[in-house]
Amino acid sequence: MALIGADNIFGLIMVFVGLAAFGFWSEHTKLGKFLSGVILVILAGIVLSNLRIVPFASPFYDAVWTYAVSLAIPLLLMRANLRALFPVAGPMLLTFVIAALGTVAGVLAGHALVDLGPSSANIVSTIGASWIGGSMNFAATSQALGMEDGTLLSAMAAADNVGGTLFLILLVLIPGRAAIRRFIPSPIVEAAVAEESAEEEAERKGAVPPVQVSKLALLLAISAICCFLGYETAALIGGWGAAAGIGWLADFSRYGVLFLTLYALAIANLFPRQIEKLHGDFDLGMFFMYVFFGVMGAGANVVLMIETALPVFAFVGIMASVHLAVVLSAAKLFKIDLAEAMLVSNAVALGPATAAAQAAGQRWHALVTPAVMLGVLGYAIATFIGVALSGWLQ
Repeated sequence: MALIGADNIFGLIMVFVGLAAFGFWSEHTKLGKFLSGVILVILAGIVLSNLRIVPFASPFYDAVWTYAVSLAIPLLLMRANLRALFPVAGPMLLTFVIAALGTVAGVLAGHALVDLGPSSANIVSTIGASWIGGSMNFAATSQALGMEDGTLLSAMAAADNVGGTLFLILLVLIPGRAAIRRFIPSPIVEAAVAEESAEEEAERKGAVPPVQVSKLALLLAISAICCFLGYETAALIGGWGAAAGIGWLADFSRYGVLFLTLYALAIANLFPRQIEKLHGDFDLGMFFMYVFFGVMGAGANVVLMIETALPVFAFVGIMASVHLAVVLSAAKLFKIDLAEAMLVSNAVALGPATAAAQAAGQRWHALVTPAVMLGVLGYAIATFIGVALSGWLQ
């Protein structure tokens, strides 16, 4: 039983808004500059939940995943320039295919090396689908494969969540290491470092525009409009598809994040001068994302994973290692920017929310949009790949 219960919403708001404040503060410390505020907030969430201060699951967490992340994405896309998207979209799509194949290779390697019992094919295929798409694909694939053992599914989810959280920390750390950038160059990371230094210098000189509450409220309203239109559009298209008996159209009801992204891009590119006058969009978006990262860390039940899911966690470790090795090798071989490679790996393995957050948090502004798009593409194909893998391995 956690000190702050799952239904104590204001207690959880206190904790996770506090973690967001901690994340912003930590960015200006030596440890924060080395590890990043994102990693520190995730680690803090892990510690708080595993010390039973906050719960591992709560309706508040579900609300953060659903609403806070959705509101953050348009805010992080307010400065998105479509002309900057096209030069990176093609190469990143190729990297996406390589990363997805890396996950498949990792599933095959883990299946061969770790004995998970008679349900091994279904277990590895379900987790593999999750690491190409996301938790929705985990649920869809397990259901399609007829997996009904609640204890087994809980163990799989625990290993999947802990492995995903640790993998995100690794993806954030890798581009920051100069030794790795000497091996796989990244002009994007170098530009982000220069931008951060320039912003810190501007802060010291007092040249940063003051944030106005009226502009923050307007930005939040614009974001809410994008979310409303995005989810309504997805539901409308999905309803048409269901009524007409067109399965692939009916599936569009699940892709509200794709449409809200399109609406945000439309506003950013149709009204760039008006948006330019507004300040605070990035900071407000990162506030929501820091709350999300704290919640993500809190969901990592390390004790449950150790007690019930060590073999599954070993499989996740092998799968993730093979996936990352394939992505890094491809980046070196095809001269892919390290930032793009890590972001695509994130979009494939963890989904659009974490990929967009990593791009924003590490100041890779031009990559936020493709991160979301590729993450949604992973959602679209992952269940099919998971079911196919299970049939192949049986």
